[in-house]
Amino acid sequence: IDRYRPIFIMGEVGAAGQYSYVPGLTVQKAIAIAGGFSPRANQQSVDITRDINGKVMTGRVATSDPLLPGDTVYVRERLF
Repeated sequence: IDRYRPIFIMGEVGAAGQYSYVPGLTVQKAIAIAGGFSPRANQQSVDITRDINGKVMTGRVATSDPLLPGDTVYVRERLF
């Protein structure tokens, strides 16, 4: 059995925290695992922080984008 690093989901979701990574996981599926969007969530795009070749990078992505083991997902609050 392969073991993957967990993913972390923070911000405007039902239950923020650490979750197990499974192959084929997208941002949208990860948010669903974390209890879905909160009423104040910006559902259009989220931020992902990822370690790329030893460098930590953060970028805004669509909810259909794939996740990698060790990623941190941050769902922002919408402005209005």
